[in-house]
Amino acid sequence: MENIEFNELGIININNNVLDFYNRYQEIKKCYRKEEGNWVLKNIEFIENWDKDKKEIIIKDFLKTINDGGSVFGAYDNNKLIGFAVLYNKIFGSKKQYIQLDKIHVSYGYRHKGIGKKLFEMCIKKSKSIGIEKMYISANSSEETQKFYLAIGCKDTEEIDKELYEKEPFDRHMEYKVRNQRLKVVMRKFFELIDESV
Repeated sequence: MENIEFNELGIININNNVLDFYNRYQEIKKCYRKEEGNWVLKNIEFIENWDKDKKEIIIKDFLKTINDGGSVFGAYDNNKLIGFAVLYNKIFGSKKQYIQLDKIHVSYGYRHKGIGKKLFEMCIKKSKSIGIEKMYISANSSEETQKFYLAIGCKDTEEIDKELYEKEPFDRHMEYKVRNQRLKVVMRKFFELIDESV
């Protein structure tokens, strides 16, 4: 991974050819399905891949995300985009505790090298910088995707977002705590004390 460069993308970095070297190919053998409250690994086989039309949709989403105040992070090999993560700007949840990590993908041939983890860490840093408590992930149910998110510390969400669930009912809805709740309470009390003393 020593030759891979990581950056947050701006509008200037995005054009119609930005995903030309990205290969979505993934051969999936097993997926998780929820049965009686438990996640069960099932033999479900299919191939994920993106054609030109799908890549155009992703590029439009990059632009919309940035224009809406969200973030797109990229991993580059010799100026070729081979991995990316998309963090939306919408804050939601009963306590406004969530921000959505919408996508994190690494190109075929570059996986299992720590690139996805680095992109995830960039999303954590951004979420912390804007004071968000948790990232919400509507995660693909494939065995490989689940292993990645569980290994990195994600768990099932305490709240299910109805809109996201209806959009992807077979996804596993997960969260990652980016900010310590105890610290949040301490800081709130600290500012309350300041207000009282002024």
